[in-house]
Amino acid sequence: MSQQFRLGVQHLLHREYDRAAAAFSSVVRENPSDGRAWSSYGIALTHLGKAGEAELALSRAVSLAPQDGEAWFHLGVARALRDEWPDAASAYRRAVALEPRDLVAWHRLGVALAESGDEPAAAAAFERALVLSRESPPGGRGPAPTRAARADDHGDEGGEREGAREAKSWLDLALSLLALGDQEEAVAAYERAYTLDPERAAGSLFRPMLRLLSAVGEGGEAPPGTLAGPDGPLRPEAVRPPPRPEVG
Repeated sequence: MSQQFRLGVQHLLHREYDRAAAAFSSVVRENPSDGRAWSSYGIALTHLGKAGEAELALSRAVSLAPQDGEAWFHLGVARALRDEWPDAASAYRRAVALEPRDLVAWHRLGVALAESGDEPAAAAAFERALVLSRESPPGGRGPAPTRAARADDHGDEGGEREGAREAKSWLDLALSLLALGDQEEAVAAYERAYTLDPERAAGSLFRPMLRLLSAVGEGGEAPPGTLAGPDGPLRPEAVRPPPRPEVG
């Protein structure tokens, strides 16, 4: 590992993405067959929002090191930034095949599949992410040195609130279940998210979509102010379906 590569890793860990990109660019110029450097260069470019350049760098990385699950993950991120959802899903599938306990990759696979219109597969991916979330310690990302600087929506959107990572997966699962027409299971998933992170759940798209689907099902129009009721913000029990009948 060259000094320049180590310097680039330190810049990544400190979220100094311009400097990281410059360092890794120097490495790949000197050694264009270094798959790790291409991968790290692509990660830095992804954080800088340079999705096209990042996709090229990460494509080069996976061609040189096809067993690098982290490179496949970030290739999915770069493709998602360009709304290339089927291609992003393909990259995330390779990532989870190589690192099957990577809950963030499973979550992002679910997002890409949902955006591609494959709701059943998306729901399965979100469910897998939830299983792993309950098994993993908070903040767990694995041993790779660049994982602390991952371009993933759990860290960027969820902040550091306890339960934010799992709550987001429950919310995405709830939205997928709504798209599949299973409102009862969707509400149950939403309630789990609300328990873990009420702030995120209250501001999500779940409740407007649920009310819209209910209104359409009744032949009406979606009511205004879908995030609030007459007495303030709606709580999960306000949309809870009748309890399931007891068996036996």
